[in-house]
Amino acid sequence: MWYLILLAAVYIAVNFFLWHRVVRLLRHVHGFFGRKWVVIAFSIIYAFLMSSVALWMLFDDPAWVSALKFINNVWIGTFIYALIFVALAEAVTFFLWLFKKVRKGYACYRRFIVVRGTAVICLILCFSLYGVLHYQNTSISSYDIAVDKSSDNVDGLRIVLAADTHLGYSVGREMMEDMVALINSQEPDIVVFAGDIVDNDYYALTDADGIAETLAGIEARYGVYGVYGNHDVEEALVGGFTIPVGRDARVQPEVAEFMKKAGIEILEDESTLVAGDITLIGRVDASKPNSDEGRKPIEELMEGVDRSRPVICIDHQPEGLEEAAAAGVDIDLSGHTHDGQIFPGNLVLKLVWDNPYGMLKVGDMYSIVTSGVGVWGPAMRVGTDSEIAVIDVSFDGAAVN
Repeated sequence: MWYLILLAAVYIAVNFFLWHRVVRLLRHVHGFFGRKWVVIAFSIIYAFLMSSVALWMLFDDPAWVSALKFINNVWIGTFIYALIFVALAEAVTFFLWLFKKVRKGYACYRRFIVVRGTAVICLILCFSLYGVLHYQNTSISSYDIAVDKSSDNVDGLRIVLAADTHLGYSVGREMMEDMVALINSQEPDIVVFAGDIVDNDYYALTDADGIAETLAGIEARYGVYGVYGNHDVEEALVGGFTIPVGRDARVQPEVAEFMKKAGIEILEDESTLVAGDITLIGRVDASKPNSDEGRKPIEELMEGVDRSRPVICIDHQPEGLEEAAAAGVDIDLSGHTHDGQIFPGNLVLKLVWDNPYGMLKVGDMYSIVTSGVGVWGPAMRVGTDSEIAVIDVSFDGAAVN
């Protein structure tokens, strides 16, 4: 609880700093903007946006909660870019001050403040607006791989990998309709969902039955499979971050029923056969396993599996890649990372994950990580794309039919 109090104090302090900088800019731009009523009006708007991270808690009406949560998701992204660009502006100002180029009292000081502030605000608005519009467009990433094993029934598979739809306040039926149309246009043999299908709360889906009906329209020769991710469990969130409330993180029964209606067969540390002799393993999430038992080691899941035939593993988070490769997995399909979602997150991820995005060869195994379809936290994508991954796999060097 103490860390929440500390986090709230830091959040309020940083917002006060940002508010003060904007008010100072308004007063430098023109005397009109420095008038008391203008400052008060701006302060009310800013206070509303700042408090949107928790304001939704005051409402029971789903429509109000949904609207406020979406505003909050946009605000979080805008707030992040405000921090980034204000910090850069302050750094530039410091160096100019250090070399006596700009100081209070200089003739150019007021003009510098206005130009600096205007540039920062334009950058914040441009990045944020682009991010909000861009995340709603789903693209395709394509991969061609060859597995040195054979199947008696097929020469290859076309796999469509989707992940991190985060159905809820930022992603709804319209995006799913676009995604399903895109998936079906690829004529896949199999479709897999690598976790985080919903965004922590089934009741955030404003049209759950409609979304399920849309997803049930996916056409795949050998079926649609999935695993749960760390956001498929029910948890309380503020600003996209988990708030401990003394309950176990479990998948809601309504979510499990939703998956059935959507035609997605969830594998929880289970395996099934695709095309007769290709093993598909679905793992429970590493951090939120949806049970007290945790998740089984990959070696245990591989017991009884014919390793001379292709083995595909769905694992929400791209971790334990070397263990999976050593156990005989040929293709490991993941999501979770969002490729950082908003710049510069996509640069930082390279310091955290062996394969933050794209394809990586680990021993004889291919690890493929998608940036996902939806968004978590900020309702934005900057420097990354909402996507599905289309993977054409040939077995034993044979061409895909």
